[in-house]
Amino acid sequence: MTRDRNVRTAAQIAALPASESIRFVVAGDSGAWPDPTADAIFAQLVAQVAELDPPPLFFANLGDFAGPGTIDRHEHYLRLVEPLPVADLCVVGNHDLDDPRGREAFERVHGPWNLDFAHGHTRFVLLHAEPGVVGEVDVPGLEAPEGTEGPRDEDLAFLDRALAAAGEPNRVILMHMPPHLDGLFVPHEEWGFKRREGEFLELLREHRVGLVCCAHGLAFATAVRDGTRFVMSGGGGTGLCSHLRGICTAGDGRPEDRGALFHAVELTVTAGGGVSGRVLQAFAPPGEARITF
Repeated sequence: MTRDRNVRTAAQIAALPASESIRFVVAGDSGAWPDPTADAIFAQLVAQVAELDPPPLFFANLGDFAGPGTIDRHEHYLRLVEPLPVADLCVVGNHDLDDPRGREAFERVHGPWNLDFAHGHTRFVLLHAEPGVVGEVDVPGLEAPEGTEGPRDEDLAFLDRALAAAGEPNRVILMHMPPHLDGLFVPHEEWGFKRREGEFLELLREHRVGLVCCAHGLAFATAVRDGTRFVMSGGGGTGLCSHLRGICTAGDGRPEDRGALFHAVELTVTAGGGVSGRVLQAFAPPGEARITF
């Protein structure tokens, strides 16, 4: 186990030869708590990522990968990703902090919660954003479901500094909890944070952020708001949202296409800022992707 893994890994990624298009893979919610079934599903996704040709630049786990956040659970995760031939980054999630010493364990293994680095034409920011403990919402007239804290003031300050100093034209944020986005995740609007959402979205607009990758919600979802692509990938193995899948699911279309699937997401950012992606469903044949954007 290497202390400050994210810091070392980010430096290695930054030093790699840059290309016209940057490809990387994200997944989240792979191990919110010890579960051999979740491990088996995540191991399959790791194997599928390892088989991508050409290989991506890196893999990022978007949180809830080592719940409850003990050292032994972080060590267990590192064993699961050993087959990856590419760098692995870890974003902190709420279940990675369930243990009283969860923060100490994460920082001991992976380093600081907030981190930024550049590769070629793109600046990446790993940002702390998880539900935390919520009191009364601090926006008049706005009610926030319990558990929607999101990034703290100090996290937003870090984000502002990192993006203001970035010389790269493209910016990508990797975080655990997505913003509320006008109830995009209904019937689970608590998946998205409302506290400081306005400040967060303003920073995205001000600094021209093209892509935000999140997890936390146990499904896949994507949307574009004010020029920013949001991708939620929370199907790493812990579980799936039954409200979005199955023969009794409400709504038009095939239930299996409504987002609840075990998966990772392969993303591409071009030099001109274009963002595209495909969903790698667990156990699907190599190269197959039912959902693309």
